[in-house]
Amino acid sequence: MESPERENKIIIGMGGWELPAFNQFFYPPRPRKGFRKLEFYSQFFDCVEVNSTFYNTSLSSVHTNRWVDDVAQNKNFLFTVKLFRGFTHTFEATPGDVDSIHRMLRPLVDHGRFGGLVIQFPYLFTNRHENRLYLLQLSKIFSPYRLFVEVRHRSWYSPFMNNFFQENRLHLINVDLPQIKQHPPLSSLSWCGAAFFRMMGRNCSSWKNPWRLEDDGRHVVSDRYHYYYNRQELEHFQALIEQVKSIADTTFVIFHNDPEANSLINGFQLRHLLKHKQRVLVPQNFLRSFPVLKPISSAVNVFHPLFSQG
Repeated sequence: MESPERENKIIIGMGGWELPAFNQFFYPPRPRKGFRKLEFYSQFFDCVEVNSTFYNTSLSSVHTNRWVDDVAQNKNFLFTVKLFRGFTHTFEATPGDVDSIHRMLRPLVDHGRFGGLVIQFPYLFTNRHENRLYLLQLSKIFSPYRLFVEVRHRSWYSPFMNNFFQENRLHLINVDLPQIKQHPPLSSLSWCGAAFFRMMGRNCSSWKNPWRLEDDGRHVVSDRYHYYYNRQELEHFQALIEQVKSIADTTFVIFHNDPEANSLINGFQLRHLLKHKQRVLVPQNFLRSFPVLKPISSAVNVFHPLFSQG
């Protein structure tokens, strides 16, 4: 008797849902009363990476229960949550922060909506003995969860270290970065049933000096993630995703090239490629702003209760 075919879920999402370009182009200009951005977002994508949790541990189960309600209409929707920077950048996290994170994540876990914890280290976190020990400590502290680790220095990438991550049930994120300094090349690694691709863009020119003052002289903005993936690059991503399908039950693909809504455009385009070039659903107002999507999309019915009426 043949065993049932294993389901391979490929889950595409963005690095947040409350972003300036999303407010400008993606969400309806005249939303209905009681409109919820996450509810709207979840009609088009199956995942979101929560980045606000990187900056503090003030979010509680009240927030995550509300998120669960917001995505109720999409049975496939999952959250990945970025770990507080006190564990990865400043190293000032406390036992109280650990408790806060466990409480915050509990509703997502209980409702089957949690994809994993994203542990992103900066470039200067290199492969040294003390850093390996620290990773082991984190893996124990957050052992109830699926853990995705992003390291941005090439020193971590070797067969030996792949074994280290795998033996400790730490999923190594396949991160796409500008090929400067000692950034690793984009890989297609997967073990323990999951794979994760994190698309940060390839903007070499502004990566080292990302911050600039806007024309108004009042606001500082970043151009670091200002990048648009072309068709050839997306087809390369598609090939890498296909490579891990035989290993990964679930593959996460998160776009972070957010300025000017490039992440959303690329997300729709990759969904189109992975759906064997079937048309994908795109909000009508977004389609008006980005007609490049017209050949691959179907505009959403404007009378759908979630969407703008004009």
